Amino acid sequence: MFSADEKTIAELQDLREHLAATDPDEAAALGLALDGEVARRSPDLTGVLLRAAKSAGKHGLALGRVLTASCCRALCARLGELHPGAAIEVRVPPWAAIQVGFGDGPRHTRGTPPNVVEMEPATFLGLATGQLCWGEAEVRISGSQAERVAAAFPVTAP
Repeated sequence: MFSADEKTIAELQDLREHLAATDPDEAAALGLALDGEVARRSPDLTGVLLRAAKSAGKHGLALGRVLTASCCRALCARLGELHPGAAIEVRVPPWAAIQVGFGDGPRHTRGTPPNVVEMEPATFLGLATGQLCWGEAEVRISGSQAERVAAAFPVTAP
């Protein structure tokens, strides 16, 4: 669950305004999703952030620093929810890291994990939204089980 903060909401509203010039329907959908979540007692922006990352990628719009960080953190957390465990660590420096599990892989408990996948935020967001496939992505992989994380992409909304 990724809760709302003022800076993230402000950058989402800016993205909505930029989208309105190229795709009014997409901008309206993002705005409705954002307004609906913010109005809730316990807002969860994970789905809104996934939609924002997809929209920005689709239209070649840059996400701001705060919005990129929020998207990476929220989608890494979602990845961990979808694949609980500690066999592989997914890192998106400087903003996010999550340990995920894939069935019978080795369990990481302390120290440096044996299986690590590290990528730039733009690569992670491309994979998470399905706009980039694993074979095209520039990722740094270590460990015999690290490639298994490819099955986790794209990330689905809650």
